Amino acid sequence: MLERARGRKESTARAFRLEDHLFFHFSQILARRTKAINARLRPYGLDYPRWRVLAVLQEHPGATMGELADLTSVDRTTLTRTLGLMEEAKLIVRRERKSDRRSLAISLTSQGRRMFARILPLTLAETDRALTGFSSEEIGTLRDRLKRMAANLRVS
Repeated sequence: MLERARGRKESTARAFRLEDHLFFHFSQILARRTKAINARLRPYGLDYPRWRVLAVLQEHPGATMGELADLTSVDRTTLTRTLGLMEEAKLIVRRERKSDRRSLAISLTSQGRRMFARILPLTLAETDRALTGFSSEEIGTLRDRLKRMAANLRVS
């Protein structure tokens, strides 16, 4: 029985092709897009992690550290360093929450909101470049499928 299971594993390993693996393409897409966005944001003293924080806080002002970590998909240690840089640049502000003084509310400053508005077209241009040749219907279908995949992987 163990021999049969081992044989199936070896057969599966031989049949595996990285180029056919869906998540290989996700990592390639994200790495290429991040590189391009970093190049576009460099003149503004920003990078992709700071862009993500700006984008999340634009839509979720007053987010807690936990909410921000979840929405940016960044671990808290990395996020703390990123927020420190953004606070030094006066792009964000951290304030104690009135309802829970152990928790901080993180928001964009007026300078942070202006920066978001300034760089948004640069990041959207990279999204448009990635979606060249896709119809609106295809984009909608892709978005729906990706949301479903994310929901499947959500930790309960």
